[in-house]
Amino acid sequence: METTKSNLQINHDLIGKLFYIKVKGGNAELHYKRHGDEVMEITSTTVPEESRQFGIGGSLLESAIAFAKEQQLAIKPTCSFAADYLKEHSEYHALLA
Repeated sequence: METTKSNLQINHDLIGKLFYIKVKGGNAELHYKRHGDEVMEITSTTVPEESRQFGIGGSLLESAIAFAKEQQLAIKPTCSFAADYLKEHSEYHALLA
């Protein structure tokens, strides 16, 4: 499954439970765990140093949010980046577990 955001091609590995994109310096990745059919726990978001400050982490998170909505999953952000992002975007507060 792929999601395209502007010029980014974000891939979703359902088996590995991650969203990723090839960027300068390697892969940017968002990892998650699925707790049944109810909760998606976002455990980590990493972006190589050379590719930071371009909104890539946010784009990965937006793809994960879209997937959670599609699957009717609540989101539990245990990753500090995801927790901060979701706290700043009140439109996603209803999705929080």
